[in-house]
Amino acid sequence: MLGKVRLLSEKDLEEAANIFASVFRDMPWNEPWSYKTSYKRLLDISLTPGYIGVGYFDFSNGGLLGFLMGNEEQWADTKSFYINEICVLNNIQHSGIGTSLLEYLKHILESRSVHEAYLSTEKGNAKPELFFKRNGFSTNESRILMSVEIGN
Repeated sequence: MLGKVRLLSEKDLEEAANIFASVFRDMPWNEPWSYKTSYKRLLDISLTPGYIGVGYFDFSNGGLLGFLMGNEEQWADTKSFYINEICVLNNIQHSGIGTSLLEYLKHILESRSVHEAYLSTEKGNAKPELFFKRNGFSTNESRILMSVEIGN
């Protein structure tokens, strides 16, 4: 698939929210995202210090096909990047767009002396984990993800 990868602008958030809602309402997530909640999530990420958003745009019509968003974080002696969200339109997944987004991000992070990128995704042999492993990510055995329910 031929396209152009570039940084996302604020005006790209609307198109990104439509993609986000579509992708995460579908399998394997089947989550109840709407355009409104998707836009709010992506806007919140974009307003966080250290934000970087990268989009893959169709050469022929300029439409957004996929994107990646996250935030650079300062640690004691290094900088890391947390990938909050990455998604590609369902009908064109497995076409190299996600890999192109990650490669573009890596160049940006190298220029900013960022030490590592990390993320949270579905565990097991599900499609998301395999994609990230193919792109050089590995499970960090020294970290765990913990959560607590608030309220009822």
